[in-house]
Amino acid sequence: MTTQKWLDPILRERKPLEPIKTNVQPSLRPLSGIKAVVFDVYGTLIVSGSGDVGSVDQTDRTGVLRDAFKEAGIDEAVAEMITWHDFLEAVELENASRRNSGCESPEVDVISIWRNLLETRGWSAEGNSVSKIIRLATYFEAWANPTWPMPKATAVINDLSKQGFDLGIVSNAQIFTKVLVEDLLFSKKINEGLFKTDLCFFSNRFRHSKPGPRLFQALASSLKRRGILPQEAVYVGNDMLNDIWAAQQIGMKTAWFAGDQRSVRQRSKDSRCSKVSADLILTSLPQLLECLTLDK
Repeated sequence: MTTQKWLDPILRERKPLEPIKTNVQPSLRPLSGIKAVVFDVYGTLIVSGSGDVGSVDQTDRTGVLRDAFKEAGIDEAVAEMITWHDFLEAVELENASRRNSGCESPEVDVISIWRNLLETRGWSAEGNSVSKIIRLATYFEAWANPTWPMPKATAVINDLSKQGFDLGIVSNAQIFTKVLVEDLLFSKKINEGLFKTDLCFFSNRFRHSKPGPRLFQALASSLKRRGILPQEAVYVGNDMLNDIWAAQQIGMKTAWFAGDQRSVRQRSKDSRCSKVSADLILTSLPQLLECLTLDK
């Protein structure tokens, strides 16, 4: 069995999920000189029940966790010793151990977190334990943070690609996030699809998360290798801090996506966002097409 098969529940357990309309008014205008379009995932390309990757949700999910342990085939006696609070505490301890001037926004690997929690409760990491841990994390994410493609996301991606824009992703993510993106590409792998692999950066692979600078710095380097300046790229995301402020730190144009009340993040109490405004405000993804024309 491949890792891909262990991740199947992230798609199989989904149900249609419509975005909830916001009170935000769109602000659209032509953006000239754009050569690349880079997207966030949760709350932007996909509707997210929690508004973000599930591992950052503080809601008590112990009941869902019990069901996930059962589906993963992990011993019930061990599962009973672990609560959602234990997981959140383990995440915070891991982040605290790595947070420093060189890593101000660390990211955990949830598979590693679950493995360590299980081992401290006496569960031996032998045999097929890797598959069980991945299934545990995937079932839990699928149930605790239901997802569905954002309306018209696939059509917008296809249209932008046909026009000749280079497409990328910068997202806080875990092992199952890539599967959700590939589903938007009609189950094609990212390296077979419409996104440029050198413009795709997922936080779990870098162990750095947004709004820290690492992912966007890596993006800027890849854009430069393609002969694209930061101001010739637009970043589309739902979070004024993690997406808009962070992308503007490297000089990108920005589009704030306010299309779902669950995930729209204004961050008005964060001083970094007090004077931040996006170049565009979108309430549906197709509005982006109205604002971009590739300069041939």
